[in-house]
Amino acid sequence: MTGSIPILEEVRNESTLVEVQSDMSTIDEGTYLVLRSASGAFTCRYPPVPKKWNSIDRPHVALLLHDSDRIFPVFLSQPDPYSNNLDLETADLSKLPTRSIIEIRHNNSHFAYYRRDNGSWTKVAEANDPFIVEVFSHGYAPVVMNLIPPQ
Repeated sequence: MTGSIPILEEVRNESTLVEVQSDMSTIDEGTYLVLRSASGAFTCRYPPVPKKWNSIDRPHVALLLHDSDRIFPVFLSQPDPYSNNLDLETADLSKLPTRSIIEIRHNNSHFAYYRRDNGSWTKVAEANDPFIVEVFSHGYAPVVMNLIPPQ
């Protein structure tokens, strides 16, 4: 869990931004705004990031960035290319600015969102289902948000 976050430098480049945007969007703008304003369930010094990589669950840590009308992830973790035991390397999260939102995904159905608040991390939402996210807008009592788009 060492290193800087060079990807933030690259995101300022417009071509990189377009490539990342077209790749994947995890949440919509409304959900992002709710995550930024939620009071959260608890605060911790460092969020529980996944430590091991596997190609089935694809665990990761991603910074969620807002760009006009889209939210897109910038991945802050990657498998260690020099490790035989598939350690997952994560950038130094303490370098992120206040009010940053990160997604910590352990597998396709178990993930959480944390917000950076003055040197600590507040858990603002979690999910144990790929389509339903529980947002902690008033402490431990979650507000359930359905992520299935209306048809």
